Amino acid sequence: MTDDGLTIFVRELHDTITTGDRGPILMINGGRSGVLASWDVDAPSTSVAQEFAKAGHTVYLMDARGFGRSQFPPEMQNTTKIYNGPVAVRSNEVVLDIAAVVKEIHHRHPNETRLAAIGWATGSQWLGHYASLYPEYISHLIYYNAAYGGPAGGWQLQQEFGDPQQPAELDRSRHGATRLATAENLEGRWRSEGINGAFLTRYVQLSMEGDSTTDTREPPSFRFPSGPVADTLKLVNGRQIFDASFIRSRVLILRSEHDFWSRPSDITTLESHLTNAASVKVIEITGASHYVHLQPTKDRQKFIDLILAFTAPPLKKD
Repeated sequence: MTDDGLTIFVRELHDTITTGDRGPILMINGGRSGVLASWDVDAPSTSVAQEFAKAGHTVYLMDARGFGRSQFPPEMQNTTKIYNGPVAVRSNEVVLDIAAVVKEIHHRHPNETRLAAIGWATGSQWLGHYASLYPEYISHLIYYNAAYGGPAGGWQLQQEFGDPQQPAELDRSRHGATRLATAENLEGRWRSEGINGAFLTRYVQLSMEGDSTTDTREPPSFRFPSGPVADTLKLVNGRQIFDASFIRSRVLILRSEHDFWSRPSDITTLESHLTNAASVKVIEITGASHYVHLQPTKDRQKFIDLILAFTAPPLKKD
């Protein structure tokens, strides 16, 4: 439970066969589907989370408040205030969720100094915010397809979400405190690209399962907060939510070449601000999309290999 009283969903994965020991890794959802759809789609084969467990990580999958199977905050419950109430789930609130989960991970691994962490896009933004405030807890931070800051402009989703008169603000005339996603929203683009049917079915199932009200709407849909978009609008329009100079972790900045969420300027700005990080490495995955980690392809394997190389234990000296 968080300091402000919300219950957060966490699932632990560990492989009982592997002899590897890479320490714990925390994995957080992105800005729409929950963490199981984000990292643990186990069809048509193993998920990224399962691959990390097989490699020797104890995996902790976490839903931020208002996402997936975690408790929804009050602003998501009051449907009468969707357009005139506060935007649901801002970055400073998710920092409380991460703090609660990290505390529990350290309780379960009392002598462990390692903790890797990764989030999908928005999830990495939240982790960066947390690591800037609590720099002693995350040893390896993977900042994946996430915005950070820098010169205003150039965000591909600006017209869809931004207020025409105030670019750094969410357009509340079109977007409420929460949003809805249907199966068509999730799979329409992929279906036309010939994506594996078993993967799509499982991805949609995991996305829909968390919201108990899904089947009360036609077509069925799940709720998710607008906070991630509202926060990102600030980041891509010259505002800053956190200062990366306070982060002391080893940092891997990982970006897909064709990502639509992060901008190249986010990467260069973040790299220049990480002045106190233990190390900084920037890698672009050539030809990859925003979704490179989801489906078992050669590009996903490259993604996995890059992260496992980053979290590998140091070689023992003879």
